[in-house]
Amino acid sequence: MRSIKWSFVLVMFLMWVSSAAAIELVEPEWLKDHLNDKNLRIVEVPEKAEAIAGEHKKGVMHIPNTVVANRYLDLGNFYVVPPTLYPSKEQFEKLMARLGIDNDTTVVAYDDKYGLFASRLLVIMEHYGHDTNKLKLLNGGIVKWKKLGYPLVDGHADVKPTRYTVVKMNPLLITWSDIYRDVVAGQKPDVVLLDVRPADEYLAKNIRSIRGGRIPRSINITGTEGNNKDDHTFKSKEALKALFSKNGTTDNKVIYTYCHSGDRTAHAYVMLKYILGYKDVKVYDGSWSEWATILSLPAEDQVWYSEKAVVGN
Repeated sequence: MRSIKWSFVLVMFLMWVSSAAAIELVEPEWLKDHLNDKNLRIVEVPEKAEAIAGEHKKGVMHIPNTVVANRYLDLGNFYVVPPTLYPSKEQFEKLMARLGIDNDTTVVAYDDKYGLFASRLLVIMEHYGHDTNKLKLLNGGIVKWKKLGYPLVDGHADVKPTRYTVVKMNPLLITWSDIYRDVVAGQKPDVVLLDVRPADEYLAKNIRSIRGGRIPRSINITGTEGNNKDDHTFKSKEALKALFSKNGTTDNKVIYTYCHSGDRTAHAYVMLKYILGYKDVKVYDGSWSEWATILSLPAEDQVWYSEKAVVGN
């Protein structure tokens, strides 16, 4: 009798593990076979504006049945400073409705730059409580899609607006005060603060805000090193694990991620949490763009933008 009971517990545990919520990395072959699925919405988040406006004149092509989210107008909060913060609940609900997404829609997101912007959309959706089992990231984006010779069209899909209501929120985001308390002031020594910007930004050689530098006690791993350069797909789990663990970013730590404006942050979050299976990863959406503008916050290797401009003349 006892063995039957424990067998039942084991079966239930395995069912729970297999159904655990997760953003899924899907291959272009999968999307090609599901392009016309009834409750599937394909969302493109391109880097540049010409993929959104004037596309017919410029010959910009897209995956069929795609709708588009503007990274800079739709996926930032322009009512706050800096506008790189993730959108408010009201902005998010309006965006979902406009894209034809309701609370039960399965969403596949893609972009043209390693998954940075598509990851931002999916992380925002997770933050606002969309079922992560219904969130998918296209591996390699449109770069891999084109390499495979899959169909392309010269316009986006017309969709009927829906109604979207945020009913819960997931605690994915942290603030500058969390980082200052937990990392800079050292109150939580088990936290790794991961800066996923390119090394020249981390070292204040490329200054994109009012000041350059990095948050004290952060370590640097450029997130796009986790992608293959030729087709923008993600590297193997073994390669990703080696990349992140080399500086102590391991699964037994709490990981806080940040970058310049929250795109690479989301990209690293997806790699760590959903490809590698790290248990506790948080996103600082304000990132360096916010930290740099709060002048009372400390920075290592601080260089003011005005100093850079004078030196460059």
